[in-house]
Formats: sequence, C-alpha cells, structure tokens
Amino acid sequence: AHMVLRSRRSTPHGTIEIARGESANCDGSIFTAQIAWPVRTKVAAAAAIALLLQESVCGAADHNMTAFRVCSAGGKRPKVEKGYEDDGEARGGQRLLGALTKIAAADVAVVVSRVYGGVNIGKRRFELIASTATDLLLAVGHEPGKGIVHSWGDGHALGGSPPPAPAVAPVAAAVAAGAERTERQRER
Repeated sequence: AHMVLRSRRSTPHGTIEIARGESANCDGSIFTAQIAWPVRTKVAAAAAIALLLQESVCGAADHNMTAFRVCSAGGKRPKVEKGYEDDGEARGGQRLLGALTKIAAADVAVVVSRVYGGVNIGKRRFELIASTATDLLLAVGHEPGKGIVHSWGDGHALGGSPPPAPAVAPVAAAVAAGAERTERQRER
C-alpha cells in the first residue's frame, strides 16, 4: 500500500505524525488505514485515536476499528501497553491488534475504517484489516520493536543537491602561506 496523505498535528501529549494509506476494496467494502506516531503512553494513544476518528474517512465508515501498542524501555523485557476497539465489526479491532503484535509495532495508534459494501466477505475482512494497517506501517518505515525510526527532518533545501562543502585544504594552505610571508617580512 502506498501512503496517500501525511501530516503533523499537535496534541496535549506532543506533536504526532499522521499517515493514511490507499484504500483496499473487496466486493464493495472499502478498507482504509490511518496511523499516528509517536504515541508513548496509553493516554497519548487514546488522544491520537480520537484525532484520527475526526478524519472524513472515519465519518463515512460503518466501522472504525482501532488498536494501539506502546512500548516502554526498561529491563530485559520492555513493557507493552496495548488496546483495541471493534466498533461493531466483530473481532475486527482484536485482529488489528493481533496484526500489530505480529510485526512488533511500537508507539503507534491505528484506525482501520470499513465502509460496508452490502456483501458479507467473511474472514477476508480480517485479512484486509491487517494488511491495510501493516502495509501502511511498512510504507512509513516502521521497524519491528523500534517503531517508526525516521521522520520528516528539520529543514532540508529543496530542489537539488546539497551545497558544496567548504574547501578547507586551499584555505589552510593560504593561511600557512600568509604566515610564511609574515615570518619572512620579520626577518628583513
């Protein structure tokens, strides 16, 4: 899946990044994943999910399944806080959390929205819930157990190669030559 939309938002728990992936269609049902990161506490995950649920894709959906995984460092085994909500899609949120656990997702909150297409697609819905979320996590650079380790960065020049590095060797040679000239002048 490709990322369709990415943005930054401020929350009471810090700045988070949000991404939405391409929708997956199956017999008229449409599945769309959104993720928010970094979320470092259960409360921050709940705030991020509340923010994601305000997106238009969620307003149009019949079900908005949510899950989060927050990993705290410490000791030999990091503590993992996790949670999910099915939102009327039986076992949907539970399967979403299972997919996050399988890839060792860290410090993310996820919403997968489903617009029901009128046809019962059975267990295929669980595959689409999992794949839309995990594909999007991989698209933004999620690494198992580490989370999303890169971000947008803080200011890069647009439109081309980086500026050339200053020429240190010629400058050093000029300084040395100047010092040598000064020494000769003192000798006179």
